[in-house]
Amino acid sequence: MKKFRFHPVPKQGKWALVMAMILFGSGAYAQGTADNTTLILAMVVLALVAIVVLLVAVYALQVLNKVVRLEEERQAKEKGVELTPKESLWQKFLKIANKRVDMDKEETIILDHEYDGIRELDNHLPPWWTYLFYVTIVFGVIYVIAYHFTDSLPLQEEEYEIEMAEAAALAQSRMANAPAEAFDEADLVLTDDPDILASGAKIFNQQCAVCHKTDGGGSIGPNLTDDYWIHGGDIKSVYITIKEGVPEKGMISWKAMLSPAKMRDVANYVKSLKGTNPAGAKAPQGDLYEGE
Repeated sequence: MKKFRFHPVPKQGKWALVMAMILFGSGAYAQGTADNTTLILAMVVLALVAIVVLLVAVYALQVLNKVVRLEEERQAKEKGVELTPKESLWQKFLKIANKRVDMDKEETIILDHEYDGIRELDNHLPPWWTYLFYVTIVFGVIYVIAYHFTDSLPLQEEEYEIEMAEAAALAQSRMANAPAEAFDEADLVLTDDPDILASGAKIFNQQCAVCHKTDGGGSIGPNLTDDYWIHGGDIKSVYITIKEGVPEKGMISWKAMLSPAKMRDVANYVKSLKGTNPAGAKAPQGDLYEGE
C-alpha cells in the first residue's frame, strides 16, 4: 500500500485559522446583543470573518493543488514517464480570452524581418481589448446622437438650468407653505430687538459667514464692520442688497430662499456689526456712510 505524504500547513495558514475562529466567536457573541452599535460591530466582524474564510479557502485550494501535483510527479517518476501538466479551466479561459499562441507553436507566427537579432511575433490584439474598443465606438455614437442631435438627454448647461428651476420652484413652494409673517417691507426700520438680532445672527452664520466671516470682517465678500459701504449703508440698502444680491460679484439673491422677515433679521444683524473691529478685517471698500 502506497504512503501518501501530506505537507504541513505553514504558520501563516495556522494563524489565519486561529484568527478566523476568534473573529467568528466575537461575531457570535455580538449577535446576541440588542444594542445598535454592537449589531453594526457584529456585521463588520462577520464581514471580516467571511474575508478570512475566503482567504483560508483559497490558501487551502493552493495547498491541495500542490499536494496533488507532487503526488502526480512522484507517480510519474516511479513509472519513468514524463509528466505533462494539465491546463486548468482558468488557464484555458485566459488562452481563449487573450487569443494566445502556445510557446511551443510560436514558430508559426514569427515574422520575416529581423532587427539586431530580434524577431517579432505576429500577435493579434486580445479579443477582450478589441471588443471593448468596439463598445467605446458604439457608446460614442449613441452619446453624440442623444446629446447633440436629439433632445433625449440634456447637456450640462441645460441640466444646470433645469436644476436651478427646480430649486426655485421648491423655494417658492416652501415659502408658500410657510406660516405668514407679520412684516411689510415698507415698515423696515433699524432695530436692536434681541430676537431679531438673534435670528439674523443664526442665518448669517449659516449662509453669509462663508464669504464675510463669522465676525463680519470680510473674506471673499467685503468688510461689514466699518463705515464704508459699496451699495449703500442704510438699513433699506442693506436689505435690498440681501434681497436682490450682487450677481456680478458672486453674491446670489436670497429672496427665493429667505422670507422678507428673515432678510430683515439679517440686515439688522449686519448693521449691528458696525464698530466691532474684528482682527484681520479687510480694508474699507466703497463710500463712507455715517447715518443711522
